[in-house]
Amino acid sequence: MSTFLRRLDGALDRLYRLCGYIAALCMVAIGVLVTTSIVTRLTGLYVPGLTEYSGYAMAAGSFFALAYTFVEGGHIRVELVLGRLPPRARRAAEIWCLGVAVAVSIFLAWYMTRLTWFSWQFREYSEGADAILLYKPQLAAMTGAIVLAIAMIHHFVKCLARRDYAPR
Repeated sequence: MSTFLRRLDGALDRLYRLCGYIAALCMVAIGVLVTTSIVTRLTGLYVPGLTEYSGYAMAAGSFFALAYTFVEGGHIRVELVLGRLPPRARRAAEIWCLGVAVAVSIFLAWYMTRLTWFSWQFREYSEGADAILLYKPQLAAMTGAIVLAIAMIHHFVKCLARRDYAPR
């Protein structure tokens, strides 16, 4: 493998790890927001938007976690079937599955980008008490979807280029 491809591979792995850290921060934010919501209700205070913000953090965290989880081998795989295939059939099945995953993830990234663009273009606001512009929380989900598509393409190309490719 050339130096450029090794550097690109390393940079993409760092990007996926960064997405994992962002997803973890989103989970912490969800915990803080939900706890704050509970405490403020018990004390009779009203803080608008806590429920909406925890939902936005959950969406962002979920999308950022997708690429990291895929690269780390955390997504469900059908090893029961793939493990019983002979090497050539297993490779063909891996290529087919990654090809379908690439198509689905590219569609998801395109759709999320389109959704965010329209929300920005039409200045859509949330229906909650805080009335935030919707494109702002959608940017995080869109970014996570784009990184997932990059991860799928990255591993599809690695699978095509290397006979010994094995996902984690």
